[in-house]
Amino acid sequence: MEEAKALKQLLLNHCQEQTEQRIAGIIDSLTKIEEARNGETKSSAGDKFETGRAMMQMEEAKLNRQLEEVLKVRQVLDQIDPLYTGKRIAAGSLVATNRGNYFLAVGLGKVRLEKRVFFCTSMDSPIGRQLLGKTAGESFLFNELEFVVQGMV
Repeated sequence: MEEAKALKQLLLNHCQEQTEQRIAGIIDSLTKIEEARNGETKSSAGDKFETGRAMMQMEEAKLNRQLEEVLKVRQVLDQIDPLYTGKRIAAGSLVATNRGNYFLAVGLGKVRLEKRVFFCTSMDSPIGRQLLGKTAGESFLFNELEFVVQGMV
């Protein structure tokens, strides 16, 4: 049981690190756009200047939307209690099924840790919604495959 709790903490840490890296990357890109915009001067080719500026504004808006989404992901991760060990699957649960191991946190996909494969998925994903609230021994159909919950931490 202690090994499973430690593994759950490692998975949570991995998700947090990935999220922080994405945030840093987006902020870096936004900084570069701002620097480019501030360094750009209006030349005699006015249309070229306006087109470049409009493209930067579109990219900046896209990055700001991405940043907003990643900050929401970080909020979800901050609310996960790694010590939760209830009888029902909830946010932060590490779940063993007959078809793989799932960590219900955020949608990062397949993660290799401790020489094992885990699927980090959000509670809002189709598989996450199926898993939420289940207990050991319960089963469900997903993509015409039967999943059996074998245990959780």
